[in-house]
Amino acid sequence: MDDTLVIDTGEDIVGIYSVAEQQYTPYRGNRIAEALERIQRAAVVVTYNGKHADLIHLGRFAGLKNDAHFPINGKHVDMRTVCWSDEIWGSNLRSTYLKNFPSLPDVEDTYEGSNQLDTLMTLSLYQLWKRGQLRVVDGHEI
Repeated sequence: MDDTLVIDTGEDIVGIYSVAEQQYTPYRGNRIAEALERIQRAAVVVTYNGKHADLIHLGRFAGLKNDAHFPINGKHVDMRTVCWSDEIWGSNLRSTYLKNFPSLPDVEDTYEGSNQLDTLMTLSLYQLWKRGQLRVVDGHEI
């Protein structure tokens, strides 16, 4: 296992930001299989609402049935759960991000750009959390 990967999925995209490489890569079409392999090798997989969306999307891409979660070998960190707990739904990624940062990251206004934006916002929240500087943890503003 290697690397911490921040991921975001869409209907036909898996976006991966590699913390070690400091690089975002979008995977679409036949390349999604490559993304799945990469995610399975990751030491840590970071998502925002991955328990209820991204892991299910990945499972569908892998051909799993009944909304089964994609099995990952590393640790999964769901930043929605970190910020808002499993007891409350909390807020969406953009609103949670803007509680901690003054403006959104600058990305292209495209479908892939939107996916990249979500990975960058999730990455930034994860980095704040690791440094103990996240403003909302477990539903409590700090």
